[in-house]
Amino acid sequence: MTVDGLAAMTERAFSVVEKKIDGVRDDLKHFATREDLKRFATKDDMKASEVRILQEVDKIATVFDKVEKDHAADKLLHDRHEKRLEKLEAKAGLK
Repeated sequence: MTVDGLAAMTERAFSVVEKKIDGVRDDLKHFATREDLKRFATKDDMKASEVRILQEVDKIATVFDKVEKDHAADKLLHDRHEKRLEKLEAKAGLK
């Protein structure tokens, strides 16, 4: 291999790498920069009314979660009692 051949091969390799880097640079344009994140709204920036609304929504969601869990527990207990009744009815010959 000659020096010219080695130089041409190296130039082609760098050209491929440069194209890949340019593609990555284009992809990075879609990400938020440090300056974008500095302007991002924080809890301190929110109005008191907005905070109050979010807290009330959270309370409603908490109530729904509790009701759903209570219902699941009640259904489980009901199913257990139903099975016991079926066993007792089977032993008594009622079914």
